[in-house]
Amino acid sequence: MIRGALLGALSLLACGCLDNMAGGSHYETTVIVHYEPDYYYDLDDFLDVFFDGGKDTVSVTKYLSLGPLCHNSTVAADSSLIGGFAMCIGVDTLAAPDRKPSRFAVFDKGGKDESIAYAVFHDTLATLMPEHAITFAIPNESSTCSPLSVYVQNVQAVVQASRYGIGLADGPFGLNDHLTLTIKGFMKGKALGSKSVKLVDGTHILEGWTEVDLSSFGDVDAMDFSLESNRPDLPLYCCLDDLMFHYVEVY
Repeated sequence: MIRGALLGALSLLACGCLDNMAGGSHYETTVIVHYEPDYYYDLDDFLDVFFDGGKDTVSVTKYLSLGPLCHNSTVAADSSLIGGFAMCIGVDTLAAPDRKPSRFAVFDKGGKDESIAYAVFHDTLATLMPEHAITFAIPNESSTCSPLSVYVQNVQAVVQASRYGIGLADGPFGLNDHLTLTIKGFMKGKALGSKSVKLVDGTHILEGWTEVDLSSFGDVDAMDFSLESNRPDLPLYCCLDDLMFHYVEVY
C-alpha cells in the first residue's frame, strides 16, 4: 500500500494568454493536473508525505503565480488516510481469487497515458471527510475556474472484490450491484450540477482510464467527490488523473 502527498502536482497546457485590459490585466489558460512530482520534490519525498490542506502552486510567468487548487484529505495520527486524496504510483493489473487486494494501486499500467503517478480518492463516513475534496483558490470575484474533464479508473482492490468477492460477505457482484462515483460542482456553497460514472455496473467492471465530461458545471469554486455502492463492505476507492480546468485571472 503506497500513500503519498499531492505536492508539486500541477502541469500547464500551452494555452495561456496574458492581456492588458482597462483597469487591469487578464490571464487565461487551460490547466491539467497530472499528479506528477516536479523538480522541487524527489520521488521519495513526493510519495512519503500526505498532502493536507495546502495549495499546489506552479509559476506561470515571471510575475504571476497560478495556485488555484487545494486538495483536502483527513489523515489519522498513524498517518493512514481516513478520507480524501492520496498520491500513488502503485500498479497491480493482476486479479485472481488468491490475490491480495491493493487499495492504493491502479488496475492499469500506471496513470493516464502510463504516467508515473495519479491520485486515489477514498470515501468514508461523511463526518470524517473534508467539506470539499477540491477547492479552487480564486483570487477575486472577477476571476473564474471552470472544470472541463477528469479521467477515472478502478483500484485493484475494487476489481478483486467485485469480480471474486474478496472481502465481501455476500460474494462477487451480481447484476444489480454497483459502485458509482459522483462529482459535484459548487459555487459559494450552491450545487451547480453533478456527473456520475459507474465504476462497476453489475458484472461489468470499468477497464482503462475513462474520461468524465465536467464542462456542464461552468464556473465553480469547489468540487466534491463521493463513492456509493449497494454493497456496504466494498472498499470505497477509485483513481483519478488529468483533471482539466479553464482558469481566468483578472487582476
